[in-house]
Amino acid sequence: MWENIGRYFGFGPSLYEAEGWFSWQHLVFVTIAIIITTLLAVLCYKKNKDKPREKQFKVLKVAAIVMITAEVVKIILHMFELHDFWAFRGVLPLYLCSILLISLPVAGFGKGRIQEAALDFTMIFGYIACIAGTYLAGNIFTSPILSFHVNVSVFTHCISGFAAIYITLTKLAKMEIKNIWIVGIILLTFELIALVVDIIQEPTDYQSNYMFLMRDSGTPFFIITNMVNGIQVLYTIVVMLLYFIYMALFIGGYHLIKKLVNLKKQKENKTA
Repeated sequence: MWENIGRYFGFGPSLYEAEGWFSWQHLVFVTIAIIITTLLAVLCYKKNKDKPREKQFKVLKVAAIVMITAEVVKIILHMFELHDFWAFRGVLPLYLCSILLISLPVAGFGKGRIQEAALDFTMIFGYIACIAGTYLAGNIFTSPILSFHVNVSVFTHCISGFAAIYITLTKLAKMEIKNIWIVGIILLTFELIALVVDIIQEPTDYQSNYMFLMRDSGTPFFIITNMVNGIQVLYTIVVMLLYFIYMALFIGGYHLIKKLVNLKKQKENKTA
């Protein structure tokens, strides 16, 4: 029993063969995870929708603490698994999804415009982080589904989706144009940090691929690899720009939907 538990956490040969990306096991597992995530977000919204705005942040605070705890445990276990203190350099929270480890706590515990920007950032990137870390995570599902590494990765990505859905339903995010530049600065800062770390660690035993800026690693970014014929510099530039393009499309879509909803309400009021 204890041997099997150890293998689940990565200490020893895996108990099962990797089912593979987009296998039926992968799709069923992540679909159940997404359904549970959505239901929990809706339930939390219904429970807190009539509470004062300040009380509604409690859900985000709990989600932030749980997410950070899970990530820390993952990093520590990775170090023990490899018997190497420096192994943490390969699992630093420098992926796009990992930025939520900072934006979510600020969204829950912060104040003022920084909190508003963090709420916007969490809502904008929480959805894509959830989908990318579950359905599109070809790099994660090279390991068996019943393993700690896969389970905790899906869990933390689902927390990102949970937070985004909850923020959307409670309308905690204002998505004001005056705060968008802060969201952009946060994204650019992490991109540059990830790129520097990737470049520094590339020739070492701890080479990384944070934010997938160096290579696609079996993710849908292989489309970009093919598009630029494998040219490293072009690949990195295009991937960095894609994150901003997604952000712009999300913000534009948000304001378009909001405008259409307001127009509909105005027409209903006139005809009432």
